[in-house]
Amino acid sequence: MGRRRYWAPAQTEPVEHEVWFCRRPLTSHWGSGTVWQKLCKRFGTPDVAFGKTDGIPESLITQAIDHRTGFEWRRLPFTDQHFTFGYWDPPYDKLYKPEGQEIWRTVRRLAILHPTVYPRSWFLGAIREAMVPITFGPLKAVRCLQVFRRAA
Repeated sequence: MGRRRYWAPAQTEPVEHEVWFCRRPLTSHWGSGTVWQKLCKRFGTPDVAFGKTDGIPESLITQAIDHRTGFEWRRLPFTDQHFTFGYWDPPYDKLYKPEGQEIWRTVRRLAILHPTVYPRSWFLGAIREAMVPITFGPLKAVRCLQVFRRAA
């Protein structure tokens, strides 16, 4: 069998873009609270986080949907478009396509932080709103914050 191809109509709306230079994490864990702060300031505060990472303050998040809290990202117990705005910082060992598609089903808008740019065609009815490369300094991988919203 050949490779499966995904197709989406060309996006005619502009994609917002900028570059964020964040502080190098001072802990042994990945993440920097500055990403969450910048995300909230620039795009609004998400009402759900898929994965409790990146210094997300407990006081600012309604829910953290994470494996440690008993959730399986491939089968979420929420209705379609249940959440207004979600933030997902998946592990960087693979793309997590089925998980991303299931998460997309439950939100109206989604910000993904990952080193790989996710294809818009993976998310039914998605418009790419923004792409923000983020660097944490020397010898750190550049990650891309990708914001998708549902087409009207």
